[in-house]
This record gives sequence, C-alpha cells and structure tokens, in this order.
Amino acid sequence: MSLRVGIIAACLLLAVFVLRLVLKDKLQLKYSLLWLGLVLALLVCALFPQPLYVISSFFGFATLSNFIFVVGFLFLLCIVLSLGCLSSKQATAIANLSQRIALLEKEIESVREE
Repeated sequence: MSLRVGIIAACLLLAVFVLRLVLKDKLQLKYSLLWLGLVLALLVCALFPQPLYVISSFFGFATLSNFIFVVGFLFLLCIVLSLGCLSSKQATAIANLSQRIALLEKEIESVREE
C-alpha cells in the first residue's frame, strides 16, 4: 500500500512539473500530452494493479516487474524515435533556411553592385 501511495505522489509531482514547464513556455503543449498520458497510465496502474498481473501473464512474463521494465523500455524507445524524427525535420528546415539566406544575401549584393 505504501508503494501505491508513493507512486501516486510521484505522479502528481510529475504532473505539476510538466504543467509548470508548459506555463513557463519551456515545453510545448503537444509534447506535454505524452507526459500527462504517462502520468494518467501510472495512476490507473497504481490504483488498479490487478489487470497488470493478467496482462503480464498473458504475454508470458514471469514477474510483473519484468513486464513493467519492458513496457517502460518501449515507452522510452518511442520517445527517442519521436525526438529523432523531430531533430531530423528541424535539421532539414535549418539547412533550407540557410540556403535561402545565402541566396537573399547574394541577391542583395548583386542589387548593390548595380
């Protein structure tokens, strides 16, 4: 029971932290929804742990902790993949903007020479 209370307290602290980051414009709302979804999932799991036992045994895990570890790993893998996609998209945008700036500077230079 004390572990459940600790998980609930940690979830509430994480939710407050995420909301403060959004209010200070340090985290965009669309990224905060992922973390708030995690908080909600953890709260449900802390309040109702029995379905986790059923799901973990259905997938053949020997213990619940192994199942939670694998699910956490998959969650982090999804976050890394989404951040990699975002970084790649931004790198392309930066390259395009740099090229446009170079073309505009060249155009300005040619106008000044005339």
